[in-house]
Amino acid sequence: MDDSSILLLNEGLMKIKKKFEAGEMKAFGHNQLKILKDFQEIRKQQAQLSMKQVSIGSERIKFHDADGIGKEEDHLNVYESVRERDEDLTKLTSNLTTLCKNIESANKVASQKEGQ
Repeated sequence: MDDSSILLLNEGLMKIKKKFEAGEMKAFGHNQLKILKDFQEIRKQQAQLSMKQVSIGSERIKFHDADGIGKEEDHLNVYESVRERDEDLTKLTSNLTTLCKNIESANKVASQKEGQ
């Protein structure tokens, strides 16, 4: 790279810096506050879903514990446990769908240009 290229690059970077400092440029556009709020909500939902997935997985391990096989009272709870897991998975699926919609909405807001 020659000196003139470096000077042009430096000038371009200085213009960007001045625009950013003047508020003419933002990392997430003019909807930055809404986008950051949406990202926080998405992060919270992801953490909640992750904990729920771990919870469902640990319950399945406990349910299939070999020490409980053959005990009469454990067999009485099999139906109830399966029904509860089915409900948990249904809720988890619904929450994942909501999370996907929120991410899609945040992407649309982020891609909007000023004035739209």
